[in-house]
This record gives sequence, C-alpha cells and structure tokens, in this order.
Amino acid sequence: MAEQLALTSAQTGVWVAQQLNPDDRSFTFAEYCDIAGPIDVAFFEAALAEVVAETPALRARFDLDDDGLVQYIDDNVRTPLHHVDLSAEPDPLRAAHHWMSEHQRTTTYDLAKGPLVSWTLLKLGPERHLWHRSLHHIVLDGFGYSLIANRAADIYTALVAGHALPPKPTDTFREVVEANAAYQRSEAFAADAAFWRSHLEDQTETVSLTDWRPPPTTESVRETVHFGPDDVTALRALASRLEVRWPTVVIAAVAVLMHRATGVRHMALGLPVTARTDAVLRRTPAMVSNTVPLRLSLTPGLDFASFTRQAAAEVDRVLRHQRYPLERLARDLRQLPSGRRQFGPDVNLMSFPYRNSYAGSPAVVHTLNSGPVEDLTFNVYNRGPREGMHIALDGNTALYTRSQLAGHLEDFVTLLRSAPDIAEDRPIAP
Repeated sequence: MAEQLALTSAQTGVWVAQQLNPDDRSFTFAEYCDIAGPIDVAFFEAALAEVVAETPALRARFDLDDDGLVQYIDDNVRTPLHHVDLSAEPDPLRAAHHWMSEHQRTTTYDLAKGPLVSWTLLKLGPERHLWHRSLHHIVLDGFGYSLIANRAADIYTALVAGHALPPKPTDTFREVVEANAAYQRSEAFAADAAFWRSHLEDQTETVSLTDWRPPPTTESVRETVHFGPDDVTALRALASRLEVRWPTVVIAAVAVLMHRATGVRHMALGLPVTARTDAVLRRTPAMVSNTVPLRLSLTPGLDFASFTRQAAAEVDRVLRHQRYPLERLARDLRQLPSGRRQFGPDVNLMSFPYRNSYAGSPAVVHTLNSGPVEDLTFNVYNRGPREGMHIALDGNTALYTRSQLAGHLEDFVTLLRSAPDIAEDRPIAP
C-alpha cells in the first residue's frame, strides 16, 4: 500500500536539480556514528526497523503521474541493516574510512523505485562499531537526520534494557506537506516575497575565492579541522561579551576572510536554515530546509565587534522570512548573474543535539558530506562542550584543489582563533 502526497518546496528543488544532472552524487548525504562499546545486532536491527516503520519520509519514492510530481509513501519499502566486519584488518578505522569513501563514490539512488536510505554497521572490534547512515537528500535534511538518529538511539537503549519503547511521535508527515502547501497560499508567503525583493533589490556583487564561472558539477572535496574545547570556550566568551550568539561570530569571520582575500565590501553569504518555524516541523523528520542570503557590509573603519553586531541584526532580520524557497528567490532577482545562483559561500552551522549514548556506550557523530557545493561551504558542527567543534570546508572540485582548500581552511581557523583578541583592537576593513 502506498500513500500519495505532494512534495515540500525543498524536496521539489532537490528533485529538479537531480533531474538536470542525473549522475550527480552530491545529493547523497552521509554521516557515521562512532559507538565505543558492544552492539547487540538483533536489537539494533529491530530499532532501525521500528524507525523506518514510524517515519514515512524514509519510505518515500518519487515519480510523475497525472497529478504531476508526487511522492509515494510505500509500506513495502525495507531498509535492511548491512554488516561489514573489519576487525581483522591491520587498521580497522582506516579500512572503515576507505569503505565509506567508496560507498559515497559508487552509491546511487533511484528516486522512482527506492529505497532512498542505506545503513551499515561496521565492526572495528568487539568494543567499537561505526553506524554508517546514507540517504538521498530529498528524503531528509540535517535536522531531520538528527531526529531519526536520536529516535534510533532511544529505541535501541530501551530494547537492551528491556523497557517499553518510548512513545511514538504523534505528528504526521502529511501535516508537514500540508503546512508547506498552506504557506505557499498564505499572506505570509506574499509578505516574505516582498521582503526579499526589497531587501536584495540592489544586490549585484558576488564574492568568491576563485574566478566567477558556472562549475560543471556540484561535487566537492572536504578538508576538516578540530576546534578544541578551549577554542570553543573563548569563542563563546567573545559572543557573550558582544551579546550575540556564537554562530554570528563564525559568520562574521567568514565575511572578514572573504573581504581580506577579495576586497569585496558588500556581500551576501548563504545561510542554510532549518525553515522549521512551528512545533510540528521541529518534531517531524522531513526535508524542509532552505538557504537564505545574509547581506553584510564591511564599511571602512569598522572593527570586528561592531561588524559582528551588524551580522547578528541581519541574521535576526532574515530568519523571520526563512521559509521563502531559495529557488523562487533566485527567479525573483533578475539582477543576479545568469547560469548560477551565487550569494557567496554558504555558512552551514550545525548545532543539532545528537544522543551520545547507545545503551550506555558513548557515541560521537561525524558528518561526511552535507550536499551539493556550488563554490565553498563553511561547515561548523557543534558537538558539545567536551568535544568541541568540527570545522569542515567543502570546495567544488571544479574550482578548488585540496591543497587550496586546506590553505583557506587554515586561514579561517587562524582568524577565528584570533577573534577574541582583535574584536575591538583595530579596523578590519580599513
């Protein structure tokens, strides 16, 4: 039996982009959970089967019919847990990373047939396992990913302990789809469209660390660095002193880096947002995320503290209009360069609370990729005060070499670490 539903705006955008480039694998969204402890395989499989059964988005497939583009929630879809034992390898962790890289390079998903989810338990030893989870981005966004991962951890922990399963979510995927359709018919939608047209009417300048040109692919290469607990403490202390949230300091640092490298003073950075503006959207695994542009101006004589406060005000302003689809916005703004949506690099701030225990075994989540990259994406993963943050810089493979990317990442981290010292020291944009 299959329930037929419309698509959310975010799902439609992904579907169209995939049809334009059917061989593009950048929509394969993957991460893994490093579990330091034994795993009861039978209970783990049961937990994932329960998650699939109660999460319609994980059973979706997509096609065109007489009603246009639709998705079918298919009760017959199964997502088995695959098993790979690497415990006999000389270096099990290295072997696991090789396996995950090959999975990313070779895995394709048929949107019309499904399943669009794949998970594998990689055994590195009796006391260490990696739960690798991969899916097509049309199914879930990053926030939705965290919801199903947390649900799986809770169910598995209850099964191991012999307790009753935690209550099932009461919200439905249909409510998410209907809320999206209602928004597009609402006065709020028209008001958001008017805001963006006015807010960006004179935005014509783009900013990039390479020559502006449409890349032939959205595939990317990634460089990462660990931002330790002491660094995070200093970053949060600066944010507190400036009376802003810590993500705003990161956004300001990206803009300063771009200005110093290019001389561009008036730029628009892309800010991925959850677009979850009500409780149902925040509780339901789905693909509803969006990206909004942040307009920032580094006027002569501005110091870092003042600029960060400017960025904070801009973030607050645009978040009130975060549901307006980026694809519609790109069509509305006729002055933008043709052939490629370009608001400058994206600043992807991931601060979702993941469960850090599977039946008492501590776990750490590592994101392997975050979707298509047109130019650059600065990813900051907030993993908690004890672990610190992971900073990953994704660069389009047609525009950046790995060594170039590593250099840009080093410059960014150096700037971010120096922010507490330069906040009110001297102008950042002389």
